[in-house]
Amino acid sequence: MLQYIELTLKNLAYQKMRAVLTLLGVIIGITAVVAMVSIGAGMSQAVEEQFEAFGTNKIIVTATQSLGATGQGLTDSDVNAIEEVFGVEFVSPMYSVSTGTEFKGEEKVATVWGLDPDKAERTFSDVGGYNMYAGRWLQPGDRNVVVVGFQIHDDFYKTSIESGNKITIQGEEFRVVGIFKEVGDPDQDSVIMMNIDTLRELLGREDSVSGIIVRVKNGADVDIVALRIEERLKNRHEDAEFMVSTSQQLLESIKSMTQVIQIVFGGIAAISLLVGGIGIANTMIMNVMERTPEIGIMKATGATNNQIMKIFLVESGIFGLIGGSIGIFFGYLISKAINVAAETYLGPNLLVTAVTNDMIMQALGFSLAVGVISGVYPAYRAVKLDPVEALRG
Repeated sequence: MLQYIELTLKNLAYQKMRAVLTLLGVIIGITAVVAMVSIGAGMSQAVEEQFEAFGTNKIIVTATQSLGATGQGLTDSDVNAIEEVFGVEFVSPMYSVSTGTEFKGEEKVATVWGLDPDKAERTFSDVGGYNMYAGRWLQPGDRNVVVVGFQIHDDFYKTSIESGNKITIQGEEFRVVGIFKEVGDPDQDSVIMMNIDTLRELLGREDSVSGIIVRVKNGADVDIVALRIEERLKNRHEDAEFMVSTSQQLLESIKSMTQVIQIVFGGIAAISLLVGGIGIANTMIMNVMERTPEIGIMKATGATNNQIMKIFLVESGIFGLIGGSIGIFFGYLISKAINVAAETYLGPNLLVTAVTNDMIMQALGFSLAVGVISGVYPAYRAVKLDPVEALRG
């Protein structure tokens, strides 16, 4: 095998420009594949990390029926009913709405979460990213106060909001008592949190609940507890629509979506690699034509068809392997550049790429396979050459 590789490297050195142009197609293809797939892999990894921080002992109950539809949707009585389910440690209701806000004369629509101040910190204390930048969490007895995400504090309004400032929501004034550190997700960084009762009073939705976060007791089976909750709610709401999901179910659903994204990205990028494979095939056919007398001499001196085929398959395979190796290197650099740009302009954790060892090995294997397959037809043509005709050139 070493002699085949040595012969291939000599031929590549002899025709440098052709070799470079041939390699360029593979390099571009593999670079695109690695860069695109790394985006999908990074998304999947980021989702897993977020759900690990959220915890596997959580159940999320959401109202899927619009508030204006017939029926009440989820209410406080549902929260109380879920608290009685065996295996539930505690329950925290939420009410979410996009509504008008005003700060120092500037009006903007913001997302406001209503939370139970008795349970807010306990609910989100083990959720990654919800750490205080300044001030404090909501506390029992809080009414006309809010805690804001980092983006609300930093650049949501023309003037930065600081702890102690006052902000107007639905015509009512609220004092900012806390600011969260930057999470990296614009949705989470641009949220305003307040007492759920206060928010519902402002909106005339005194008993409505958008979602319920349930923490399951240690040792209890999360899936079984979720089934109990679903059964309890079905008995209470024959017509209302709701969804009960465990954090693991949500994770699996999102992972499936990110896998599809990886496949789509990889497929799009693989088209350019296919073009690179065609370039290898074209170069190898030209090599066979130019080296016809050389092939004739090898056959006349006893070289077997198998040996001649190996020469060209090894050569095309090395094209793929070298191009793939360089492409992986550039793909890795591009993925790192995407990370830096995303963190600079979008914030941390929003768009993260990941180049794994498995991805590198698969890319190498794929590029090698493309090279070898591209060399099959040219190698077959070389084998089929008649020695006498080949010697005549």
